[in-house]
Amino acid sequence: MLLAAFIDAGADQKIIQRVVEQIPSHYTKCKSLHLEVEEVKVYGFRACRVNFKIGEDSHGTEAKQLVDASEAIATASEMSSKASSFAVKAVRTLIETESKLHGVALDYTHLHEAGSADTLADIFGVAAACDSLNVFDGTIMSTPVAIGQGTVTFSHGTLAVPAPAVLEIARRYHIPITGSSEPVELATPTGMAMLANMAHQFTEAYPAMIPHKVGYGAGRFQLQSSPNFIRVTLGSSSDNMKSDVVQLLETNLDDVSGEVLAHAMQTLVDSGARDVWITPAQFKKNRPGQVLHVLCDVKETEEMTRRIIEETGTLGVRYKQWHRFVLERDIETLDVEIEGKRFQVRVKIARDGPRVVRLKPEFEDIRQIAKETGLPARRVEDIVLGKAEVYRGA
Repeated sequence: MLLAAFIDAGADQKIIQRVVEQIPSHYTKCKSLHLEVEEVKVYGFRACRVNFKIGEDSHGTEAKQLVDASEAIATASEMSSKASSFAVKAVRTLIETESKLHGVALDYTHLHEAGSADTLADIFGVAAACDSLNVFDGTIMSTPVAIGQGTVTFSHGTLAVPAPAVLEIARRYHIPITGSSEPVELATPTGMAMLANMAHQFTEAYPAMIPHKVGYGAGRFQLQSSPNFIRVTLGSSSDNMKSDVVQLLETNLDDVSGEVLAHAMQTLVDSGARDVWITPAQFKKNRPGQVLHVLCDVKETEEMTRRIIEETGTLGVRYKQWHRFVLERDIETLDVEIEGKRFQVRVKIARDGPRVVRLKPEFEDIRQIAKETGLPARRVEDIVLGKAEVYRGA
């Protein structure tokens, strides 16, 4: 349904087909695969529906085979790095969830439904569709996920909706879920795995935006009281300021040395934290100490919390979400000549709409140039900033 919605919004079917056709070449279980797209009516509304014609072995598969296949397909597909990373991470999310639920190490996890070639087709199809529409270059937001109600029957028996994997992914990635009057399963593990690695934030209401493209992806089931489709809206911000949501993690430390704390901060930054800082504090029994603050993506909360505990030995981490307004930012590589030598310097460009607000060279690049030329870092930075003025007119 998600793939169909992106196709309806204008994703290039030829690009998608070219990517999913890599699956039989790298996943031995799959013998053939073909994408079929049709227009249908759902409760009187037109929508797009996708079907995959797949020839594959009916037996289950080992998790490692699916992981290896996803990495091979990502390499062969020639998608962007963002699209390839999304696809591989979505597959891993699905497999890690199955591994945890069954209490088996990933290398020994046996897959049933999740091991179908249809899983790879869905994930890589969506990756290619998003790549075609440049979705990964923007901010991706989602409303809470409707999970339905009733029961779902699969290889491990019949259980109440949501399926365990759906609930585990929602828990792990802080995805808000909501029930529905429809007595069917509305969210699948594969869909949740994709959303977990795609959405930057979840919101009850649409953000302020100007819609440019809208796509409707139809499911196969006929629901009792509502159209069974997913809607995707692509647009631009109605304001130059963008908003997002980040997670703030904090812990009090009064028994950690400066050396260990410095190492912990660098480890957290290397692990993907958006920012890390400390503030001095005084705790019980008048002990001086520090409060460690870590800013990260919401979906990285669990991993960052584990890192904090491992690196500092703290017994607990508190968290809360912060809403932010941020300027658009991107990074360009500038070629400069200094002291007769040519260097490449990364420059961060902050924009308020078309207006460049600030240019900031990457200090590690400045430091390296200063080291090689013998010039003071401040002098190197001045030279680079002078050259970077070209971006104000771009």
